[in-house]
Amino acid sequence: MKNYRFLFACLCLLLSSCAEITYFGDRLPPTNAVDIYYSGHDVKKDYTIIGHLTLVNEMQVDQEHVKAKLAAYAKKIGADAVIILGTSSAEDVADAIVRADAVKYK
Repeated sequence: MKNYRFLFACLCLLLSSCAEITYFGDRLPPTNAVDIYYSGHDVKKDYTIIGHLTLVNEMQVDQEHVKAKLAAYAKKIGADAVIILGTSSAEDVADAIVRADAVKYK
């Protein structure tokens, strides 16, 4: 039984470390829902950018997991939406870097 607990703890730790987010910007009261966009042109409401998110996708997890992590973090900082700006990686690093803007509707 102890082995299962240890394996479960390791799995939880691994999954939680798959994507680390850094944020630079304003923090507002939390929101309940976050829209995801891939371009500022797609946002049909007036908005302001409240900050910038950078996510290091260490395990190259799938796109849906990355979007869910960004949305969950955006809720905590009070964003109404996230505009995913793109991905990049350095030649000597296997990690994918996802950049996004945190948006607040006016």
